[in-house]
Amino acid sequence: MSEKNNNKKTRRRFREIWSSEKFLALCSLMLSFIIWLAVASSSGEVENYTINDIPVDIELSDEAIADGLTVVSVNDVPVDKFTVSVKVAGNSLTIGSLTSSDIQVSGSNMGNIVTSGTYNVSLTTRAVGFKSNYSIKSITPSEVTVVVDRNIEKELPIESQITASTTSDYYMGSPTFSSKNVIIKGPEQSVSKVARVVVIEQVDRELTNTVTIENLNLTLLDANNKQIEDSSLIIEPTTVDVTIPILPKKTVPIDIVCENRPMGLDLNSFISIEPKVIEIAASEDIINTITSISVGPLNFNTLEFGTSKLDFEIVMPEGVRNLNNIEKATVQFNFNQFDKVTKNISAFQFANVPDGLVASYSPYSSIDVTFIGPKDDISKLSLSDISAIIDMSDSTMGNSDVPVTVRLDTSSPCWVYGTYSVNVTVTDQESAVPSTGITSASDNDEDHQNPDIPDLDNS
Repeated sequence: MSEKNNNKKTRRRFREIWSSEKFLALCSLMLSFIIWLAVASSSGEVENYTINDIPVDIELSDEAIADGLTVVSVNDVPVDKFTVSVKVAGNSLTIGSLTSSDIQVSGSNMGNIVTSGTYNVSLTTRAVGFKSNYSIKSITPSEVTVVVDRNIEKELPIESQITASTTSDYYMGSPTFSSKNVIIKGPEQSVSKVARVVVIEQVDRELTNTVTIENLNLTLLDANNKQIEDSSLIIEPTTVDVTIPILPKKTVPIDIVCENRPMGLDLNSFISIEPKVIEIAASEDIINTITSISVGPLNFNTLEFGTSKLDFEIVMPEGVRNLNNIEKATVQFNFNQFDKVTKNISAFQFANVPDGLVASYSPYSSIDVTFIGPKDDISKLSLSDISAIIDMSDSTMGNSDVPVTVRLDTSSPCWVYGTYSVNVTVTDQESAVPSTGITSASDNDEDHQNPDIPDLDNS
């Protein structure tokens, strides 16, 4: 009984749907579309249609590509951005659904291009895909001008055109870039036009400390400093970071480092330095430790009597900048009240004779030593004020010339000019034979010790 009732309800619903006005209208619309589609597909009426923005396939031969050639432009437009328009004809249903991907446009006879140059190339078209019920009528343009060139690259330094300012208490150094050079790649005719690569930036605020500006663009300039904008060029890197150093300034005196200086000599009355001061810049932690800039050394053993002046290179400590750009300091000497004298020295003292060895020199050995100093002091100089020491630290068995250190009292204002040596014979202590010379055994032999010999290692 319930099954019969269900069947009746179902039949009633179908009758309601078929008699519905909305359902009848939907069916009518669908039937009309099917009829229009059939008529349009079978219609013999031909319509014209233009498809725009079709890319062009301009490909060189494998031989040309292997030789480094590339297509630079088509009708003065980069090849990857150049497009054409194609007119087609067919029934409206087919041509209305065509897109730029349904038609391929290529350059003809590209295999004949094997060198750089400008070429006139005809364009050809063909249909691709499954749609075929149409014909290609024309292409615009049908012929193009193709520029072919060889790819090259060159490297140029990055230059600064950065404008910034600081206060008078600080020094603004030259900007430094995250990359010193830039590599430019592209067609030879384009790359060859690039003469300079610059970074242009304007810093509006007054700087009082070092700053870094990131991701600044690079600008290409030709030989006439005109900006180059060429999409065929590849730049590596495309941007750089720039650091503008801002350093505190300071003016410090210039002094001289001396070797073998007579401690009794008043340097201030004997020498003068030009320039007396120099302006420097450095980071805060470095500049606070600097009280002067030293030049030299000035070795008094090589300072000849009557020398008027000597030039010394000014070398900045690491991290310090010479703001005056002065490369040399001139040291002038005042010899007006000075004199020189030569003394013949024949008494020598041995020092540091190795254990088990005996050193000797001839009793006829002597050296003429030049001394320089203030006139009053040099005139009073006697042999008793002089010590001549032969240091045997590096001695070996046999006969050789050994340097002699000639010294004066540490309070003397005079100095020794020149270097000297004496011929010394070194023998084994056990095999030593009596000699007419002056001898000294090892330092461990107290009979040969001289308490007046200074410690050479601490001199």
